[in-house]
Amino acid sequence: MRRNLFFMLMFLSGVPQFQAAHHKENTLTKKMFTVPANVTVSNINLTSADVTWDAVPGANGYTVRFRPVSGGAWVAVVVSVGTACNLSGLVPCNGYVVEVIDNVSGDTSVPVTFYTQLNYCQAGSADSAMMHLSKVMMTPSTGLPQMVSASGASNYTDYRPDLTRRIQLGIGTTNNVLSVEQNWAGTPGTVYVKAWIDFNSNGIFESSEMMMSASVNSTAPKTSTFSVPPFVTVSQCGTTMRVITSQTVPTGPCGTFTYGEVEDYGVTFVNQTLAVDEISKSKEISIYPNPAAETLHISGISSETDYEIFSASGQKAGKGRTSGNTVDIRHLAKGIYFIQLKNKENTARLKFIRK
Repeated sequence: MRRNLFFMLMFLSGVPQFQAAHHKENTLTKKMFTVPANVTVSNINLTSADVTWDAVPGANGYTVRFRPVSGGAWVAVVVSVGTACNLSGLVPCNGYVVEVIDNVSGDTSVPVTFYTQLNYCQAGSADSAMMHLSKVMMTPSTGLPQMVSASGASNYTDYRPDLTRRIQLGIGTTNNVLSVEQNWAGTPGTVYVKAWIDFNSNGIFESSEMMMSASVNSTAPKTSTFSVPPFVTVSQCGTTMRVITSQTVPTGPCGTFTYGEVEDYGVTFVNQTLAVDEISKSKEISIYPNPAAETLHISGISSETDYEIFSASGQKAGKGRTSGNTVDIRHLAKGIYFIQLKNKENTARLKFIRK
């Protein structure tokens, strides 16, 4: 009798724990089916993007919210029907984070980050361990900074957000040199290298824009000399250079292949008049910090000085008067700029980076 009573008490004491564990398991299982999954951002351009996701069983609409990566208030879009949404009114050259919320449960998807820039076709290899790009170097012909990018193996790498790897090329210049080096895991064999620059900034690498096509069978640099057309299209976010190395001859700038690597680089077309003017700047005027995120501090000027800001391509991006020897640059997109300062004593044009 006592033994039976003991087992009965043990059983009853375990019921709440079992119920709690069972409730927790049911909650986790239920949550698995109420969190929007596979959130994808596509058709990205300078000011808009499309968002899609998998349907949640029993859903009664969704809320898509997005904001800049740098922070700020969420912008919410209610989607009553379907599993797709178009985001419009985006700021060019900016990073955004987007989430999808199930309106019934309130559960939120994993955040997805994207950047508003020209939407190029996808490309990449399945395996870069056997051979890959080890160094890409661009040497402009007119004294603009040389870009050197040393890297390890990767099927595809997007270097466009990396300002240290951004390429500057003078509009209408000749004798610019692209140099590409390879690395093999074993004995070097013959591979093929092709490169394009989207000179008209239409988001397509056209056959007329290919500026390197060569076969390579050693680790020695392979070079190509090319010109920048005088009629290039200046895009607010710059444009892109794509470099492909493949064991087989690439059929074009898009798609996947077995062995090799693809790298994308940001390109800014520079108005050479601005670049030359910077050389003759006054040594008494300087700016700091550089790169800067919010404010430029200027030394060597009076407290109030007229200024104009130009993009690297020569487009005016702002003007005004300094306040306390500072200039607010928060309105500028990330990139390379020139600031022209004028007062009674000096006129100077200096280069800075908005990070």
